[in-house]
Amino acid sequence: RYFLSELMAPFFLSVSLFTFIFLVGNLVKLADLLVNKGVNIIDIVKILLLLLPQLVIFILPTSAIATVLLVFGGFAQNNEITAIKASGVNVLRVMIPVMLIAFLLSLVTLFFVDQIQPRVHYVFRSVMNDLIIQKPEAYIESGRFVKDFKGYILRVQDVEGKRLHGVTIFQPQEGKPTRTIIAEWGEITSSPEDHTLALKLYSGISDEPNPDNPSVLYKMHFDTFLLPSLSLANTSTQKVKRKMKDLSLNELILILRNMKQYRDNLLSQGHDLGSVNSETRDLALEAKAEIQRKVSFAFATFSFVLIGLPLAIVTRRGEAVVSFSLSMIVVAVYYILSIWGKTIAVHGILPAVVALWIPNVVVIGVALFLMMKVIRL
Repeated sequence: RYFLSELMAPFFLSVSLFTFIFLVGNLVKLADLLVNKGVNIIDIVKILLLLLPQLVIFILPTSAIATVLLVFGGFAQNNEITAIKASGVNVLRVMIPVMLIAFLLSLVTLFFVDQIQPRVHYVFRSVMNDLIIQKPEAYIESGRFVKDFKGYILRVQDVEGKRLHGVTIFQPQEGKPTRTIIAEWGEITSSPEDHTLALKLYSGISDEPNPDNPSVLYKMHFDTFLLPSLSLANTSTQKVKRKMKDLSLNELILILRNMKQYRDNLLSQGHDLGSVNSETRDLALEAKAEIQRKVSFAFATFSFVLIGLPLAIVTRRGEAVVSFSLSMIVVAVYYILSIWGKTIAVHGILPAVVALWIPNVVVIGVALFLMMKVIRL
């Protein structure tokens, strides 16, 4: 009871601190949208509230390991762990309740990641999509590549209201060279009803297909050039298309179960067998990777607490700087391994159930090694 009571206050403090840290970059952008871009404060608050649930899978594990390192490091530094052992109490007895709470917290996170986060992520993308249509100049940042327009990649050197200076547009074309359009400046207008944008360019150069050989492009100088339908929509209903991240575990499993039917439908529509096999394989790999990512990330909290307990006792440092530094190192290694694991899972190099659990296995393996060392101390 004493150990758990000592953990509570630092845990909530860590949650608050890491929530602020993870949000600070977005807060700067949101402040810019409010002050300089004229975005409605209601939309800003809505975006902020939709951001918070998406950060839970990062905030909870990071806060958990930082808290354990801080509190148990302080216990070890003040010889309280030594006093417990001297009293004939096995150190595992004080660790097990903390592990059980971490496991329960992981189950709560799993429910959150499965049921709440996908819906929030989809709503967030829908809100951002509407914002781009209503105030495109607020979304387009100087020097940043914008890939949200269907079929186009846009880069602007400077933005002044609806006027864009130094506009560069890339139009990738399958089986053909990428088309490039460069203009000194342009004006952007929106059509919320059609969910499209129109971009009128002035004084520039455009790549155009050669009538005699469409695979070859030639340069055309222009005074004005109109791109009438820059679309953000991915469906005929003009709604944001749901990504794998926007699906629950049940929906992802349903995709895998219906994969054969989906493949047969594509073949019945006359699609090439090779392209159908490739598409269904990639879709299945992505769905499996997303399933394992959700579950493995949910149990990151348990893994972090498991390694944090013995690491705190071994290091015997209860200072906040040391604790937060060690937690950041563990978190960084974990998420680097997670990104690598998802990459090799999506490419089919390793099964998703293996690749996405590598970070947890590594962290738990090191935790067990340290645990044995602590028990022998």
